[in-house]
Amino acid sequence: MDFLIKELDKDYNIIDLKNKKDKIVFTISTNKSSFICPYCSQPSSKIHSYYYREVQDLPIMNKQSFLIIKSRKIFCQNKACNHKTFSEQHTFLTRNAKKTNRLIEHILLTSAELSSVGSSKLLHNEKIAAGKSMICELVKKNATHCG
Repeated sequence: MDFLIKELDKDYNIIDLKNKKDKIVFTISTNKSSFICPYCSQPSSKIHSYYYREVQDLPIMNKQSFLIIKSRKIFCQNKACNHKTFSEQHTFLTRNAKKTNRLIEHILLTSAELSSVGSSKLLHNEKIAAGKSMICELVKKNATHCG
């Protein structure tokens, strides 16, 4: 199953996998040891703390799939930087996202030819949690990617 996570980003590994009745939950973490501060562009490897993020990904085997991402908070080691810490960025997510980029793309492609109500019903049958208002919001934010 590691290949499914490598499709997101080659630097990630599965820490744990739970196959539940209605969903599959992957706990993942990056194997990177150094991170670039988004504020000053300086590398740092000094870890401040860890926290977990839960995001929904594409369904697998007709089950919802979720990623529990073990994320790091990192000390910026550049004394001239205005920020003492920064959070690890994940290439397959936008900031504060609850869904992976590939899931958002799938939702947008599904909703390109259907109403938000029709898209929501179809996505629900695919085991994707996407209400009509969330679909409308995604379409507005990503209007250039549709059709």
